[in-house]
Amino acid sequence: MSRLRTRLRTPAVLAVLLRGSSASLVVSRRAGAGAAELSGVAAVADAVLWGKEMPAAEYTAGLPKEVQSQLAEYRERERGFHSGLTPPPGATAAERETYDKRVGIERVVFCLFARGDSARVAPQYALDADIEPDWAGLPEMPRREAKFIDGLLADLPKPWLAPYLNLVAGHRKLCASEMDGAAADVRSRAMTADARRQLGRARDGGNRLIRVVAARLLETGRCSEP
Repeated sequence: MSRLRTRLRTPAVLAVLLRGSSASLVVSRRAGAGAAELSGVAAVADAVLWGKEMPAAEYTAGLPKEVQSQLAEYRERERGFHSGLTPPPGATAAERETYDKRVGIERVVFCLFARGDSARVAPQYALDADIEPDWAGLPEMPRREAKFIDGLLADLPKPWLAPYLNLVAGHRKLCASEMDGAAADVRSRAMTADARRQLGRARDGGNRLIRVVAARLLETGRCSEP
């Protein structure tokens, strides 16, 4: 945790980051029926929560005008995005998958926040984020991701990241509780309540995209769309 806080407080770009990298992000959508057919808020949530490309405008045409303006800005930044992360040399398939997920996180942060420092902070956060490429049906995986974010939120050097971090942590906690299923216990129920509190903070404090995704998760109470 201290490494990430140090990175977010350090103005110099780390040696592991490529200055002026020309490598654009390409992240494949998850396999599965209906994955490319999501529309509206569900399509936005799929991109923001999983680090995917924002879907084409035709899939979000039914969203309110104020959300459309934010989406237009997001897509414009997405078109100009270049990753600041260095691909691992000689990477295995698993290592490449992890790298792609980190670049996905980097892109989401960069596109959500039109700030002068987002191009620097986005790769710094993505580099240190605790991600588990394959949850393998284990609720401890999303719990681990949420725990990392909660630790960062406790002493966050960049407060403008908080709504996004609350959104992701709240979502991962919903996923963990849902994966507990019939084995849900007091800890799982407490995590669900904590997830809703964090999603409420994201809905009340984030930009329009974060707000609509958080509101959707609060409405459905689901890890992913039915």
